[in-house]
Amino acid sequence: MRRSPAYITLLALISLLLAFIASPANAEEIDEIASSLGLSADEPVATSRFPRPVSKIAENVTVITAREIARINAHTLAEVLHTVPGIQLDQLQGPGSSVFFTVLSVTSRHILVQIDGVPLNFLSLENLSEVGSIPVQMIERVEIVKGAASAAWGPALGGVINIITKAPAADRQPGGLAAASIAEHGTSDLRAELSGTVNRFGYYLTGGNIRSDGLARGNRTNLNHGFGKFSFDLPNRGRVTLGIDLRDNTLGLEHSSTLQVNPLFTGVHGTGDVSYLNAYLALRYPLAERLTLELNGRGGSRRLENRRKFLSPELLIMDGKVRENHQGAGLGLSGGDAGSNFSAGLEYEHNDLRQREPVSRAPEMNFDLSLDRWSSYLNGTYSVGRLSILPGFRFDHSNLLENAVSYTLGTTFRLTDSTILRGYGARGYSMPIINGIEILNGQRQLQNIWTVQTGIESTAIPYLWLKGTLFYNNIWKVQTFDGAAIILRDHVRQGVDLEFRTSPLYGLALAGGYTYTVAWDQQSKAELTSDEIGPRQGAKLGLNYDNGAIGLRGALTGNYLDWYQPQHPPRDTALTWDLHLTQRLSPHEELSPELFFSARNIFNGAQYQHELHANPSRWFEAGARYRF
Repeated sequence: MRRSPAYITLLALISLLLAFIASPANAEEIDEIASSLGLSADEPVATSRFPRPVSKIAENVTVITAREIARINAHTLAEVLHTVPGIQLDQLQGPGSSVFFTVLSVTSRHILVQIDGVPLNFLSLENLSEVGSIPVQMIERVEIVKGAASAAWGPALGGVINIITKAPAADRQPGGLAAASIAEHGTSDLRAELSGTVNRFGYYLTGGNIRSDGLARGNRTNLNHGFGKFSFDLPNRGRVTLGIDLRDNTLGLEHSSTLQVNPLFTGVHGTGDVSYLNAYLALRYPLAERLTLELNGRGGSRRLENRRKFLSPELLIMDGKVRENHQGAGLGLSGGDAGSNFSAGLEYEHNDLRQREPVSRAPEMNFDLSLDRWSSYLNGTYSVGRLSILPGFRFDHSNLLENAVSYTLGTTFRLTDSTILRGYGARGYSMPIINGIEILNGQRQLQNIWTVQTGIESTAIPYLWLKGTLFYNNIWKVQTFDGAAIILRDHVRQGVDLEFRTSPLYGLALAGGYTYTVAWDQQSKAELTSDEIGPRQGAKLGLNYDNGAIGLRGALTGNYLDWYQPQHPPRDTALTWDLHLTQRLSPHEELSPELFFSARNIFNGAQYQHELHANPSRWFEAGARYRF
């Protein structure tokens, strides 16, 4: 029997209300969590690239932990990003689906995505990063830099999504997890992990399969994945780490049986395949009490296929294949303490790029190129009392592209024990659209940005954490398509990004954010549409619940988008809601089995830009986890 949205919502609210009543307020718990939101001397580290306390980070940084990922029963990184203020997805068609996203109005082809230092962007395919093909089980934390970060990270005009994987469990016998879930339309997620240490040797292994016949029409998925991390502890607190990442995803990309392409053709269907094989070897060794040497080497391959055909009459119109082999190495030296420190290094990266499209045989889609990049960088922190100054510089030289000089100057000021002011200015870049025609014609220009951000972070209001950021981006040499040609444009994008989080009351806590952007083209003075910058405004809302006494935790998340598309109005019902519940069967046992349930898109909202990428209607999922 089909249940109405009101009936489902009522059941969800009753469940949360019963749990709310069953858990009396605990003043000590509230005080403990409220203090953890504060900006204390024992602060968490905000980024792993150059480890610094939260109060000494000038950029707008958001960190998502493995516990938060498990709370929303996420399958892939795309579902995690869907809950982060300032990040908007233009399509989320189910677990493992291909997605495009924006970070503070900057599209995903300007965002660097990497796992343990290994970049995932397809350089010859508009710097595409398939975040929908990254499973979450191996993730310990996700560090998101919202804004230009090239001085520290390289080609990161619009920001960075840095994935840190789980380390081998220390000082323990083998342990792990087995989990399985099932949903509608043959949708399932099977995963397992194993971790432990033997003397100085540590290991972490995980693998699984995510599949679906298609929650949205034509959007099937079959994602097989495996990941391993092995570590060996050296004398003097040194460590060698080997990581291996293997993934293959066969998926549907888009489908419409009614789209009228022209009077002769109706309907479009697209499929694809994405695969990664990456490995890295890293050495971290302390040379002195406050001086550490880091060496790393990496290599692997990225492969993507994209096929598209008309449905009536059936005709193949594209069969693109991209293959990229890459190798890289880095040498770094870091020193100092939380107050004053530096990090300097050298990096090298080599990419063999090959693209083929035999149907149209267009020259820009059939080429072989080799791209080499040599880099040097120096970043640091200098603190005087409540003031910290954070300079950074990076130089990148490439055989195919122009040289890139990136720099930043940031400051943070501890206004009070509970309030920090921060700001920075930076110049950065991202890789251009690399193809045969543009490179041969001398289009070697990078896409560049000059950005300014300023903001405040505070816990001055009891039980409430607030962060607000104003941003101004001047981006030039932005590559856009005009028919078959690529033209360069200059854009201005500015706006505000807000985040908040509360301490729990009776186990309930609120979290959310709001982002507003206004953007225009410098030449024409016309406002940029959502096709170019994503939504003009978006809001995230989450209601989280934790009750250790009865072993219940839950999350109710909402997402609002406001698209600007004058020519092709989107389908937008303002809000979509998801509900996630997890119950430990033996609340007081650490290794208790868990049952979980998710209801996604509870009110059956249609929220998408284009019919080809329609979001799924309401769907349900149930599963179990067992730790041992």
